[in-house]
Amino acid sequence: MTGRHVLILAFALLAFAGVRHVAAQQSDPFERAKCEEDFISLRGAVETRGKALEGSGKRKASAPEVCKLLRDFTTAEARMIKYLQDRQTACGVPDQIVKQAKESHTKAIAMRNQVCQAAAGPAAPPPPPPSQGLSGVLGTPGMGGAPAESAGGSGVFDTLTGNVLKR
Repeated sequence: MTGRHVLILAFALLAFAGVRHVAAQQSDPFERAKCEEDFISLRGAVETRGKALEGSGKRKASAPEVCKLLRDFTTAEARMIKYLQDRQTACGVPDQIVKQAKESHTKAIAMRNQVCQAAAGPAAPPPPPPSQGLSGVLGTPGMGGAPAESAGGSGVFDTLTGNVLKR
């Protein structure tokens, strides 16, 4: 996850550099300031969630927790991409930056889906039923008492012609 986080930050810095460069060429200083301010805010949200995700990897957080953090991260990333697409012309965001952002977001969603699917699965297989031991296999009670009768009616006092005590 650390490598992923570094890629996102690199992409965000490239996008910000592109926005700043083109914004400097715009004639309206208000529009230029608005583009930078909005992008810095969105980038900060992605960075914050990326750092939380990175921290969860370092402390080996549970899969459900990582799933939630990935959901938060991909949501913030989607907001930033939407902003870049909606304001691409006004802020002068290069097509390459938008394309890279979408590709990165697709990978993040795939990772999120994989982690969340693992988190939703059963935590561990159920334990096997308790062993009946030798008495269960032989069909006799464990601690004294009368022997369990099987379907054939065999018991301790059975002979070839049947149980002598039952006659």
